[in-house]
Amino acid sequence: QGRPETENPFGNHDRPGLNLMHRKGRKMTLCDSHAHIGSSKELEERRIKGVRSLLCAGNPREAVKLYGLASRPEYKNIIIPTYGLHPWYAGQYSLSEMLSYFSECPVIGEIGMDSVWCNVPLAVQEKVFTEQLAVAAQLDKPVILHTKGQEQRIASLIAGYPNTYLVHWYSDPVFPKSFLELDCYFSIGPDVWWNPAVRNLAAALPADRILIETDGMGAVKWAYEEAPENLRTHPAKAASLSVPASLSFTLQQIAEIRQALPEAVGEQLRQNFLNCFRLSPNR
Repeated sequence: QGRPETENPFGNHDRPGLNLMHRKGRKMTLCDSHAHIGSSKELEERRIKGVRSLLCAGNPREAVKLYGLASRPEYKNIIIPTYGLHPWYAGQYSLSEMLSYFSECPVIGEIGMDSVWCNVPLAVQEKVFTEQLAVAAQLDKPVILHTKGQEQRIASLIAGYPNTYLVHWYSDPVFPKSFLELDCYFSIGPDVWWNPAVRNLAAALPADRILIETDGMGAVKWAYEEAPENLRTHPAKAASLSVPASLSFTLQQIAEIRQALPEAVGEQLRQNFLNCFRLSPNR
């Protein structure tokens, strides 16, 4: 993520957070465009609040667990499974161990390259990545991208595999012009309330390219702990305690940054979610 700063250039966030699940007497739909399986508490929050969630499995072990969860009737229309060999595991597992799952999901991912949090040689990562890009293109399934430290290389690679792409939690200070030229979508991460790079992205993206994500509650809590201490307000802390609270807070922040009504932003995010992943309103 972006490097923490000591001052908040985007104003005061001490006012109470908004409950965006219910505003003006009507329910606002929340969608999580990228997360991991997480705890049983997270899964129950998604089920009870009806948060449609793309949950990813990044290796064969996770794939077995996710496949079982997604098959359970109580998670129908809640869990949308995605499978892909994550770059962190590109040197540990064979792609052949994941391929059988690709036909069982509407979206491939998260896949990509990482030179910040990963020690797998980039040549190995790139080979696994491009093999998966080819499969996704052949199956005509959208892709969720992990781009940490390899943004420009990934942009150049995906240009050779026309498809629908979501760049998950983009936090590079360099504006992602090359990705936008390829009509990519972007999911705003849970550090948007303090990270200048993510806030700038939320302000500048076309409205029809924005989604939101938690990346799982472990990532939400990490984002809170990474924030400068003077910015760790009560609303921000409350947002780190549950899936719906985190998504609502991210949505609220985007609305404030873009000077738009939360209801309008929420509806746009819902439509973007459906368009990006080629889903029907009920699937």
